[in-house]
Amino acid sequence: MSEPLERPERPMLPPLFWALLAALSCMRMVLWNGPDLRMIRVGAVVVVGLGTLCVFAVHALRRDGLLTLVLPVFAALACSLGACSLELAQQASLAQGLGASSVSSWEFLLDADMSKGSSGWRGRASALWDGRSAGSVWLVSDERHRVGTTLRVVGRFSENDDNEWGASSRAQGLAGTVRAVSVLERRAADGLWGMVLDLREETLARLEPSSSDARALLAGTICGSTVAMAERGLSELFAACGVSHLVAVSGGHLVLVTALAGWALDRARLPVPLRVVALLIITGSFVVYCGAPPSAVRSWAMSLVAELSRAARRRSHPLSSVCAVALAMALVNPGVTGQLGYLLSVMCVCGICALGGYARYVVRVCVPGVGMRTHGMLFVALRRIEEDAREVLALTLVSQAVTLPLICSTFSQLSLIAPLANVLLAPLFSALLALGLVCAGLLWFPPAQALLLVGCDAIGSVLMMVVRGLARLPLACVAVSVDESLGLLVLGAAVVALLLWWPRVTRRAILCLLGLLLIFGGAHVVRWRFLAPPCVRVLDVGQGDAILITDGAASVLVDTGPGEAVVEALARNNVFHLDAVVLTHLHADHAGGLDGVQGVVSVGMVVVPEGTDASQLGEGTRIEELSYGDRIIVGDFALRAVSPVEPAGGEGNEGSLVLSLDYTQGSRHLAGLLAADAERDEIGAAVVRGDVGDIDFLKVGHHGSEASLTSDLARTLRPEVSVASAGEGNAYGHPDPVCVEVLEEAGSVFLCTKDVGDVTVEPGEAGPVVTCQGGEEL
Repeated sequence: MSEPLERPERPMLPPLFWALLAALSCMRMVLWNGPDLRMIRVGAVVVVGLGTLCVFAVHALRRDGLLTLVLPVFAALACSLGACSLELAQQASLAQGLGASSVSSWEFLLDADMSKGSSGWRGRASALWDGRSAGSVWLVSDERHRVGTTLRVVGRFSENDDNEWGASSRAQGLAGTVRAVSVLERRAADGLWGMVLDLREETLARLEPSSSDARALLAGTICGSTVAMAERGLSELFAACGVSHLVAVSGGHLVLVTALAGWALDRARLPVPLRVVALLIITGSFVVYCGAPPSAVRSWAMSLVAELSRAARRRSHPLSSVCAVALAMALVNPGVTGQLGYLLSVMCVCGICALGGYARYVVRVCVPGVGMRTHGMLFVALRRIEEDAREVLALTLVSQAVTLPLICSTFSQLSLIAPLANVLLAPLFSALLALGLVCAGLLWFPPAQALLLVGCDAIGSVLMMVVRGLARLPLACVAVSVDESLGLLVLGAAVVALLLWWPRVTRRAILCLLGLLLIFGGAHVVRWRFLAPPCVRVLDVGQGDAILITDGAASVLVDTGPGEAVVEALARNNVFHLDAVVLTHLHADHAGGLDGVQGVVSVGMVVVPEGTDASQLGEGTRIEELSYGDRIIVGDFALRAVSPVEPAGGEGNEGSLVLSLDYTQGSRHLAGLLAADAERDEIGAAVVRGDVGDIDFLKVGHHGSEASLTSDLARTLRPEVSVASAGEGNAYGHPDPVCVEVLEEAGSVFLCTKDVGDVTVEPGEAGPVVTCQGGEEL
């Protein structure tokens, strides 16, 4: 009988860890909530005063050991407030300068790769005045410009709005958005930086990332360029499998680059100091080559700290090193605390340093060795594979646990397949990265590079086949809704409890815990997947439409809103499967969120209006067309297409699909109309044809615009409740006061998602039962 495994020692969290935690919490709160500089400065004075009092109190109580904790924490808080004050003052000064002068008198240096969005290509840029940076802005353009390019443009500047997007931009250190209308001057980067970026562009040109999934993956893995991955829908696929971090350039990439460069430098027989300097230059150039993402910068800075510690003959402490580097990055540039890549990278490394040993212990208890009796090279190879798999599993579990609040709150999804996916895919990614780096180094030897690309294509194709297979598994990824602040508090409490308890574990205890989680999780899934209540939910997705209809095991989503907001909406309404997604037309505010929905929820088919060109909806999607008079059955709900009469191809507001809704079950009844973007002419024609009459519920057309209804139509339809879907602070003034007045004069209760959130309408015996997201019932 084997002896029980030895439990690792409880880790000691250094003072720098608590200082980093205090600094990040302070910076995120201050930058997110707004630029009240006077209050920030008062807060800094208060922090310094409290810190001084705490130091005297600790000294008076003769607890001098606490000084090593108290001093760094209060010093970090004071420095954080000072850094935030300077950052917000710089943003205000830049916004004032851009607003008071012509945009064409400034220059903009692209600091990172641009990404494609609904408004064009968007990227971070430094605003330059007389060649000096005055701060950072978003730069939006109709054409893509490469990182390192300096532009002089004709355009317009807009400050950050007072909404979630504006707060997010401010927290990332961005003073607003410059929309480039035309480019007056363009200069590529020069010097060593320019040479590195030229090499990157030439490598990308040779790779042809748009030609296949494997090449797009290779471009993201070795060049840090994920444009082709996003265009081909691979980013959502990797997120669903929980392996996005394998593509993102970070510590794992630098380890391999360091190994390859170290191998080459060893053969050059350079003195140790020159070898170290050369290694840092090579790895630093690779970070620039990949677009200098914060996770890679953090990893490179850690390697610099490690080399300096080694030169000073001091013992390296990984957790202290990462905390020191992360804290320095945050104080120098507070905007990184609002960037997800930086936060996830720091949380993963801190979690692995603190809890990695315990995770390895738990995995070894639960997944013991297979006890192979084979000897020789085969035995060694199998044992190595076994150990590597357990190592990957342990680190994946730690990383996923410590980043769960941020991932779930940001993307509203949780990959349940991530542990298995990482075990299976990590070796393939390592092989692809190693071969890809060698391939990039053979840029001036095209025949050899072409030969290696064949191997890269083979590995990439196998990798993509595994990723797609894993993503298709039932419940591989589920939509979840988590409040970030609450999630982080729960995570903190769980980590503190674990550190205090630090229990020994047995396989039986772990299996029992997993069994309980499966039982409760399975019950939750069954409850909402097969026993959902009959209702219509108008989801709050900003300036767009998304209506969820459920009854028992049946569920249909009508429109998907403009972007990722629909994923969070589906998560908070516990949606795991959709029989169909109906796109009333292909405007971005109604169909823009389709990719996000398909990434986290299984979708049976996509339904579009008759004559719609569905080629842009992605490969592998089952497409069905809906014509006038056709019906969709959702449990006991019946949806019928009542407009347009002739095929309109899903184009224009007048061509959007209008659906009547009917539910009858015993004494409960609900009649409704989902008007999409149709306006009074289309609705009036449907009334004249007799396709719709007196209804209980109206999803108001075109977000409640003035043209959506007339007084006569409102009196004819007589909806008891009317709901418009519009975004807070939208530029169109939706819903229009005239529309609201018309409906209220007809006796309807009017609601808008921007005011009350999701609106749920359930069939009732005496009329519709209406509940708002906050729980208020009308």
